[in-house]
Amino acid sequence: MSQSSVWHDCGFKIACIDTGLFRDGLAACYLIEHDGEAALVDTGTRNSLPRIMQTLADHNISPEQVRWIMPTHVHLDHAGGAGALMDEMPEATLVVHERGARHMITPEKLQAGSMAVYGEEAYDAAFGQLVPVPAQRVCIAADGDSFDLGSRRLQTLNTAGHARHHYVVWDEHSSGLFTGDTFGVSYPELNTGRGSRFIFPPSTPVQFDPAAWHESLNRLMTLPVERVFLTHFGMHEQPAELAALLHEQIDVYANLARQIGAEFSRRLDEVDSDAEALADAMQRRLQSRLMQHSLDELAARQCTVPPSVIRQKLAGDMQLNAQGLLHWLAQSVPHGSGG
Repeated sequence: MSQSSVWHDCGFKIACIDTGLFRDGLAACYLIEHDGEAALVDTGTRNSLPRIMQTLADHNISPEQVRWIMPTHVHLDHAGGAGALMDEMPEATLVVHERGARHMITPEKLQAGSMAVYGEEAYDAAFGQLVPVPAQRVCIAADGDSFDLGSRRLQTLNTAGHARHHYVVWDEHSSGLFTGDTFGVSYPELNTGRGSRFIFPPSTPVQFDPAAWHESLNRLMTLPVERVFLTHFGMHEQPAELAALLHEQIDVYANLARQIGAEFSRRLDEVDSDAEALADAMQRRLQSRLMQHSLDELAARQCTVPPSVIRQKLAGDMQLNAQGLLHWLAQSVPHGSGG
């Protein structure tokens, strides 16, 4: 496997680029080249631009050869760098889900919402300022659409579950799926044990939908897929095993949220309950349960990474997952139903 400081060769003329978000090995995007043309699936953040440009240079690809930029959805770790990349790549077209296109053309609302969550200083350090993409350079990706890369065909397939504005890219040439977040999160450094791989669904706010997610996975596994290219993180083979594990974990996550919801619903009905304080406690409780579930799963797999390091690596994921699950629970359970 050829390597450099920021990318590694997956074979099939595909390079996995570490976008450098928060830490090494957390988020990736993918360069595909064929017949003198190139595509980028996911973009990292604006701060990822130097790494992507270095990877193009390492492969002797000019910016003018990039034909397609394909963010799987418009969360900032997947699409935050789209506008900056489009400025650097004059022949490229941005391929985006119809529900996400407006956020790429006028990204002010998307940026403001993220800045409110992270704070301005932390936001700038992680993501950088979003750059709008001219509407005439945006192509709406419908379900089943094909995009030629020389003689190679890339096909977009809509996959709700993590987000309603999500698609994956099917590449018949590699028998591979570029899955964004649809195939979950599986960090290679945690797959060091003797058991099955560790994977979990990123239930990031605000569109977690377990039923739709199951349906999306089932549909993808009807393809002759042999490998998946995860944004979080890297290429994984034996995708049927991963899909089965992810189905299981989606249900575990939903059930944990329901359990916490039922517990706190009873407390909320008590006289003089402080709703805001209970909501904060509910968030902390679910986050703790998700982390402990992850530690238990990894211990069962005989993971060699110390628990303290696991907690450090998964802290941000579990915080976002708890927030997304509680948002889903609030939307799916009528107020006062008791869970």
